[in-house]
Amino acid sequence: MTRYRKLAVVIAMLVVGCGGGEGVKKETVPKADVARTAGGEAITTADGSAVSKKAHNRWGSALDDFEQNEKAGWTPAKCGASSRDFEKAAAAQGGGFAEAHYMAGLALERCGDSGAKKHYETALKVDPKFCKARVALALEDLEGGKASQAKSEFERAIKDDPQCTSGYTNLAIVQRAQGQDDEALKNLRRALAIESDYLAAFNQMALLHYDRGRKGNAAELDLAEVVCRQAQMIDADYAPIYNTWGLIKVYKGDVIAALRFFQKAITLDPDLFEAQMNFGEVTISFRGYEDGRKAFERAVALQPDNYEAIIGLGSALRGLDRFPEAQAQYERAQKLDPRRPEAYFNLGVLYQDYMSGSVVDLKKAKQYFTDFVQKAGNRPEFRSNVADVNNRCGQKPSKKRGAPKCRPGRMQNINISIEAMQVAG
Repeated sequence: MTRYRKLAVVIAMLVVGCGGGEGVKKETVPKADVARTAGGEAITTADGSAVSKKAHNRWGSALDDFEQNEKAGWTPAKCGASSRDFEKAAAAQGGGFAEAHYMAGLALERCGDSGAKKHYETALKVDPKFCKARVALALEDLEGGKASQAKSEFERAIKDDPQCTSGYTNLAIVQRAQGQDDEALKNLRRALAIESDYLAAFNQMALLHYDRGRKGNAAELDLAEVVCRQAQMIDADYAPIYNTWGLIKVYKGDVIAALRFFQKAITLDPDLFEAQMNFGEVTISFRGYEDGRKAFERAVALQPDNYEAIIGLGSALRGLDRFPEAQAQYERAQKLDPRRPEAYFNLGVLYQDYMSGSVVDLKKAKQYFTDFVQKAGNRPEFRSNVADVNNRCGQKPSKKRGAPKCRPGRMQNINISIEAMQVAG
């Protein structure tokens, strides 16, 4: 499963940087108040503006707290406090501190706070060529389904700042989604040429080779694993690379290794939605329903309106014989998107195979399967399930030598069961 993920990174320090432009009017810092390195060099923002000692001290303190929260875990209270600390750093600079405004937004975004956007916009007003703020806003467009607009903003970010690694990497994500693999690979290489240990670019490169491998080139799958190993050597605690590695192992048929990689990913980062989903799917395929339940519950907590996560949780609960809870999850998915067929199929299976077996329950199953078939239509991803529901066999088995045995579909089995129970009274 592929999702766009935000690739914003923390600004580790302030130096003379590329970019800059005509943003808001900045206050001039008196020479005596300019923050300096141990060697006496003036510390500046990305657009070259000198940073005051007061602003730099507040920035350093805010950044230390941010990094501690990254390790210990975020809460809404921590996100708000961290954002306010960066706002104080910006205020100490007279407002002309794009990096601090950006970090104030990033702190809020760690908790999914929509107020982050306002801070990114302020950062761009201060410095219209500030790469990370433009990339962050473009990602808002991307997640809102505005891929073309986001792509243009990523392109502008790297035009304004040719050192914008997150711009190259996110542009590559869009290009990969649009089938422009060669251009995507070039941009990922550009990102790594600028920042050789930029792990997000390594992860996207591994996914690109994985996609190519699934199209029939086994060598690309091996190359994807090589990229994963390179990333692991740079940072053995980078969770997304283990999730990608797990996907590669699943495709290669090494499901045990895949499970190990997915588990490593969620151990390192319990909030990595994709890894929770992948771990859940693999575990329930081995009837590890309790582990699957925990993974899908975490996935639903991370994304309460994610249809696939809710269906996965329902299936894990069904495997644990917690049928009313499974039913509640399927019905939740059904209400979330009544047009999708998966919930109807799963409700049909639940009522046919796991409920009382009464005529009433079987008739409910039959109605759910009817709805499923109607909503699935001719879509290829549901073809096997539609056949499982609709397949009909003759009353007398074929006596032809070598003729395959006919397997009645769910609808026919339900009709046979109902008829038998009605005959028996």
